[in-house]
Amino acid sequence: MSDISGVISPCITLFKEDGSVDEPATLDLWTYFFANGVDGLFVTGSYGLGPLMTNDERLSLFKVAVKAREKFPDRKLIAHVGAADTKSAVELATQAEALGFDAVAAVAPWYNKYSEDLIFDYFKTIIQSVNIPTYAYNNPKTSGFMFTLDFVKKLQAVGLKGLKDASVDFKFLSSVFYDAKLNHKDFHVILGTENCWLTWSQMGGDTIIGGMTNYVPDVDYKIKKIFETNNYEAKIKAYTLATNFRKQILFTDSTISSHVALKAEGRYAGFSRAPMEVPYTDEHINNAKKLITGIRRDIDALIKEYNFDIPEPETLSTASAK
Repeated sequence: MSDISGVISPCITLFKEDGSVDEPATLDLWTYFFANGVDGLFVTGSYGLGPLMTNDERLSLFKVAVKAREKFPDRKLIAHVGAADTKSAVELATQAEALGFDAVAAVAPWYNKYSEDLIFDYFKTIIQSVNIPTYAYNNPKTSGFMFTLDFVKKLQAVGLKGLKDASVDFKFLSSVFYDAKLNHKDFHVILGTENCWLTWSQMGGDTIIGGMTNYVPDVDYKIKKIFETNNYEAKIKAYTLATNFRKQILFTDSTISSHVALKAEGRYAGFSRAPMEVPYTDEHINNAKKLITGIRRDIDALIKEYNFDIPEPETLSTASAK
């Protein structure tokens, strides 16, 4: 079974004003995520604007992720290698494996409409190009293709080891999850959002992709620790706080909102890449500051209310001492 678990960050990429990738700033940011309890990185996915980059740029960010993990060897790296063409996806997958990534993931090829058989061939080719686990990334809003249990089973037969689901279609998601569990399959499912995190946790799901890690990684870390307790009432309260927070802070596209919230945190948030633009207005930044202060206060009050003993996340110094 996969040893990937916990809260994985769909880490944003920082760009310079001219649109080029800002590798030093991105390295600093991703290292900050690890220092604040993030369990792994999902690199060049939707939040990271992988589809707006060349293969060489995505490969450069794979290397940045490897460097960020140097002092946190227990953390996991997943390379999103999905592309509009199979050749590019395979090239990225093989490079990620060579760099030491723990897994690769791919969304279905986008823009053109393809038959299920052609999409199957795309995934099969990626799976067979590497020896590390391959996750299929179900993101129908961006790819235009919605997975089914039967399609997942076909991919499992040729070596698919996991699914990252961003559809939040629990009829589909639970069917895949319980099919794997009941039939003792070596197959790992990741919930691709904080939405329904509590339901997922109660089902036995152990891994999510948490967008909040891009600006409040410490909050996601504390919620994860609360979810590891047996106190269901506290879990409900923590999830409700997080849900209300997300509803308010995600004022537009989640990537844009993440950059604004990161800047509101007082951290360098860089620029985005055209055609995407980040509106760093005083209104949005001040609102994000207020919301972030509130969620930290409320989660800490909840921890105090139930007298939870939540350890500090592993820091750079303790990680490097191992």
